[in-house]
Amino acid sequence: MDNERTEQPYGDLGPGGGSLGPHLADYWQIVYRRIWLVLLIFAVTTASAMWAVSRQRTQYRADLTLQVNDPLQTARALNPTARISSMEIFVDPIESEIQVLQSANIAREVVDSLGMRLAPVSEDLVRSDLFREARVDPDAEPGTYELAFGENGETVTLRGGDGGVLATGAPGQRLDAGFVSFIPESPPLEARVYPVEILPTGQAVSAVRGRISASPRQSTNLIDVSYISHDPALAPHVLTHAAEALRRYGAERVSVAADKEVSFIEQEMDEARAQLQRSLERIQDFKESRAFTDLSLREQALVNESEEMTARIQALDEHRAFLSDLVREVERVGVSEMDLVQVKASLPEAVNPQIGDLVDRIRDRQSDLRSVLTEERVTTDHPRAQALVDRIRSAEEDLLAALQANLRTVENRLERLREQQMELRDRQRAFPELENQLQTLQLQQEMDQGTYQYLVSQLYQARIMEAAASPYVDILDRPIGATEIDPRGRMNILLGALLGLLLGTGAAFFLEYLDRTVRTTADVEAFLGIPALGIIPRLRKVEEAEGKEKRTPAPTPLVVALDPVNPAAEAYRNLRMNVMFMSTEDDPIRSLVFTSPGPSEGKSTTALNFAVILAQQGERVILVDADLRRPALHRSMDVLREPGLTNVLVGDASLKEALRPNVLPNLDFLPAGPFPPNPSELLNSRSMERLLEELEGEFAHVVLDSPPVLAVTDASILGARMDGVVVVLRSGKTEQKAAERSVDQLRRIGIRVFGAVLNEVTAATPEESYYLQYYYSYRPDRKEAGGLSKVRQTLSRARFWVG
Repeated sequence: MDNERTEQPYGDLGPGGGSLGPHLADYWQIVYRRIWLVLLIFAVTTASAMWAVSRQRTQYRADLTLQVNDPLQTARALNPTARISSMEIFVDPIESEIQVLQSANIAREVVDSLGMRLAPVSEDLVRSDLFREARVDPDAEPGTYELAFGENGETVTLRGGDGGVLATGAPGQRLDAGFVSFIPESPPLEARVYPVEILPTGQAVSAVRGRISASPRQSTNLIDVSYISHDPALAPHVLTHAAEALRRYGAERVSVAADKEVSFIEQEMDEARAQLQRSLERIQDFKESRAFTDLSLREQALVNESEEMTARIQALDEHRAFLSDLVREVERVGVSEMDLVQVKASLPEAVNPQIGDLVDRIRDRQSDLRSVLTEERVTTDHPRAQALVDRIRSAEEDLLAALQANLRTVENRLERLREQQMELRDRQRAFPELENQLQTLQLQQEMDQGTYQYLVSQLYQARIMEAAASPYVDILDRPIGATEIDPRGRMNILLGALLGLLLGTGAAFFLEYLDRTVRTTADVEAFLGIPALGIIPRLRKVEEAEGKEKRTPAPTPLVVALDPVNPAAEAYRNLRMNVMFMSTEDDPIRSLVFTSPGPSEGKSTTALNFAVILAQQGERVILVDADLRRPALHRSMDVLREPGLTNVLVGDASLKEALRPNVLPNLDFLPAGPFPPNPSELLNSRSMERLLEELEGEFAHVVLDSPPVLAVTDASILGARMDGVVVVLRSGKTEQKAAERSVDQLRRIGIRVFGAVLNEVTAATPEESYYLQYYYSYRPDRKEAGGLSKVRQTLSRARFWVG
């Protein structure tokens, strides 16, 4: 009993179980496991579709062909240069006409022209059964009325909802009630009173729109139009009136558009004519206000005058510059230091003569002063010399004043000339501006004249379009009658069946998504990380190996002994082989415990058949029923429960007294015994340890059946004293979380988990079905059967696989 090896024998395969991903067969198995649900949903939806088809009313279809021409074809023939709108380039005219045909305006015209607001209340009758050529006032209120025929069918009366008579007449003659009139037909049925109703306009229009369909013919300007109705007599009339309404609507649109365009162009022409007249008047006013017609001569005279003015300003500016320098020189050094001869020679001709006289006077007095100073040999302080100096100074002041006065005069003249020059230049600049103004006015006049001429041409084209406006939609093939059509019954049934398959398959996958049980060996390896040691199929009946007597149909645990060639027996042999291959000389497996996460998962049956299959090898095997709470093996072995394991552990009986030797060849059995008050303490006692050591010393293999792991601690106690544990899982019942917790609980206390046995398998996956199917077909006692016997075998095999 070595429990040191606690590693996972099969490794941790992870969520995918080490596979490369789901196979198509995996999806098929999901559907196959719930095939009855899929078939039920399929049958329900198919039956519903068939019932719905059976309730459909007969429908009739009328067909018509339209040809859509160019609305401006006649206008373009008269005027090839007619413009093309951008809408004609980017909009599909055929599709546009289809949309107009299916519009509410067209449907309203059809409803009003045919009086389609009046209709029978009963769905078993159509309009043409009761009346024809109906007219309904557009303002008539919706309501229900009665059409009553006389006993002999020769009179007909229209009664209101209150029973009052609205109109009376005979079949075939128009019945007029004011707001509604029609021609009644003979009564179609034995009944004499038929309720009719006036529908709301919107409801009648919607009904017509929903039944008109149209499609263009490829690469042509033709449109195929159809109308579907339950009334074969009404359908052609609806289609014809719709086509005529489309023709009128198209012609009206072209005519209205042409009228609007003519009115718009005429309005614009009046404005353009007035604008052209205003332009001509502006040019005339401009020429008259400026009093000239030729700008070139006056402009040349101004140029000559400007040049002369510039020369005068230049000469006067030089005069001003000379006087200004002379004034500064006199103020700076005085006349005594100046060369008056040179000054006199440099004076401009236009200078004031007084300045020259003053220069001469200063020169004379300077000469007199020099003579007095040299001839009389006196100093400047001499009275006579001082008098001359004073007269020279007075003359100098007079000269400076004269210069400054002359300078101011020159500057004033210069300023006036420059002002005149600026005025002259303004007059020169005005000439190009005037010319530009005249050119602008002339250009505006030309533009206004061009606009007016363009509008004249456009008015000509618009009047051509107005005169050429006519219907451009032609009816090529008028409806002759209405033909009965298939209401898509077979297609609807087929779609219903397909929907049933889809819903059934979806339900199967949804239930599979909700299913969190362990079903396949891949689930065992993926969620638990341990190998699947065996796959035990579900059996519904077992036959004796030698006799043909049938046992009760309840499951028989001892299948290995009763039917050695049964697929389940071979599955237990496979379990024995897998467990024995895990045993080595260094680490032999001699004792093991069979347990499960919960009750009713097949652990006792698996332990029993595993012990039997071990004993068939010729080795002595002891099977111990250690489930002291709900023992079951004694019933399968057909022995008494007492004395048993409990008696041995408490000392009431010896092992030899409690043991049932050779219940099957090489197989001894120790039943559970009486129910103890403390099973866990009893199994964890020293007596149990000594008993197991004694059994291992006497027998080659010790097999224990223990209670479920999650329910009590008995399985953990026994597993700690044995070589390891085999966990039994019931396919489709054991929850994944329960299985994971069971294995984790055993590993936490150091118990070696050899693997799991998947019980009650019903061909859950391709791997299991492959094994079970081929072993079933390879049974040695399998014989070819014929007739009724072969049918029974087939049905029995089907029950086996479906479980």
